[in-house]
Amino acid sequence: MKNLSLVYLFIVSLCLSLGACKKADEAVRNTSSELADIYGTLEGMGSSRLFEPRFSANKDTIYFDIPYYYPVDSEHEVDLSKIILRSTVPSDAIVTPALGTIQDVSKPFVLNITSGSGDTKSYVVVSKKIGDVSVTSANVVIQNGTGSQQIEAVIKGAEILFYILPGTDVSSVKLNLQINNHSNSSIPNGTTINLSQSVPLTITGVDGVKKTYALIATEPVKLDYGVGINRRIWLKTAAELGFTANMETSLAVTGDYLVTVVRTNPAAYRVYNRHTGAYIKNLALPFSALAFQVVNDASGNLIGTTYGAKNGKFIAYKWSNIDATPVKLFDWTNNNPAGITGDGGVGRRLNIYGDVEKDAVIMSAAGQSAVIYKWRIVNGTLVSNTPEIINYKSLVGGAATFMGYNADAQPTSTAANTNYFINYQFEIGHVNGVSHERTIGFANEAAVFGIFHFATDYIEFNGAKYLAVQKFVKSYSYNNAVLGLFDVTESSKINLSATDPRYSTFNIYNSEEFLGATTNGNGTGDVCVALSADKERMQVYMLLTNGGIMAHEFTKYTP
Repeated sequence: MKNLSLVYLFIVSLCLSLGACKKADEAVRNTSSELADIYGTLEGMGSSRLFEPRFSANKDTIYFDIPYYYPVDSEHEVDLSKIILRSTVPSDAIVTPALGTIQDVSKPFVLNITSGSGDTKSYVVVSKKIGDVSVTSANVVIQNGTGSQQIEAVIKGAEILFYILPGTDVSSVKLNLQINNHSNSSIPNGTTINLSQSVPLTITGVDGVKKTYALIATEPVKLDYGVGINRRIWLKTAAELGFTANMETSLAVTGDYLVTVVRTNPAAYRVYNRHTGAYIKNLALPFSALAFQVVNDASGNLIGTTYGAKNGKFIAYKWSNIDATPVKLFDWTNNNPAGITGDGGVGRRLNIYGDVEKDAVIMSAAGQSAVIYKWRIVNGTLVSNTPEIINYKSLVGGAATFMGYNADAQPTSTAANTNYFINYQFEIGHVNGVSHERTIGFANEAAVFGIFHFATDYIEFNGAKYLAVQKFVKSYSYNNAVLGLFDVTESSKINLSATDPRYSTFNIYNSEEFLGATTNGNGTGDVCVALSADKERMQVYMLLTNGGIMAHEFTKYTP
């Protein structure tokens, strides 16, 4: 037995010695040398994505088409020797030449991505400055006896279409164009043209590149229901609009103008041309306080409010236009009548239906609660300065007892017990205005309303009822947004799955993804809907905090 014990001890000792001498496992190096992302920017613009790439078919060449001037309508010419390129590459990879600093991209250069394992993939980077040959908008003015009629164009690729009713004389109409101020048009602004037949129009950019359009007068086919021809009108980044980090939260339309709220304390209301995005001025405010919201009613009156924390003032003013003297609508002290234990502030979100000079309903949800405050206006007169208290009874999701800070409660009529849409983190639902219970809700799918959703607006247009929704997609940084338009006329469609064959008749439009420059920590933004003066077109605008504004137009006509 003693000999067996000695043998056993020897074997154990040998095993321990061998184990102690074993080498540590070597780290596995990343073998990927793929370029995940690249974009261009300028000094002083931080991580703003100003210039997006184009890749060749075989992905070995990266093209940057950089505007001659930035912003495009400014006098600031871009210097290709002072461009900053930023990229995203796999871990362990080395980029040569190094990016992220000012470099000269005026001549093609080779960009090498070397993986941790030593494999290298090369790209040729080619940059050039390009002129802007786009036509932003166009219209013709037709004389009718002693009066005149202005017809806005619908721009589809290289065709500029004027939908004109049969029998209208178009042999002598005045053409007005909106193009880049560094570009030239073969037909000067204000020229009288004959639209009895197609008229060629050539736009020449500052780089000499030309694009030829066809000006065409055509008879539209008017739809009995819904929308037909649509187009993106414009898109302006936060940098182009002069946004400040995390501050722009709200958007409204009056006449030819857009108004945004800058939620500084005191707040500022900035006015832009709604057809071009050009900054006009700051609106004169009757208060010096924190504010989050401005909305427009059906007639284009602006309604702006202060923010009313518990025991604070919640005051609403009306502007009939951007030059009007504001008129106070109501002045209420938020004495927390519903006994909200959470935040309880009112005015982070505001929604309206109707016309404040006739009949209207205004709603605003209280922070961290299930409470919605409602004010009614009947025949131009406020029913009560003290709001009606609504308790939404169909809460869902992780909160279970409140809707967060930024819930939207969107009325759908001016009736005393109007139904409304509710939009907060965990649902978008249609609510009965008597019971305050959800009647039907959007399918809880990212394909329907994104990974998160924020603002809503509601309008009736050409026999249909539409709900515009801001969807956040891809990332919980909330800086990837999509503008969605839903036809909610048939309530039975509201809960359709994205896989349902009828879904496209419900979610009738989704914009391209709008990417903000930086993380949108509060997940904020706004959407608003307005009509053209002749009520034949519907414009939908989306504001993305830290992103900018996107404008899209829908018409009653189909080719």
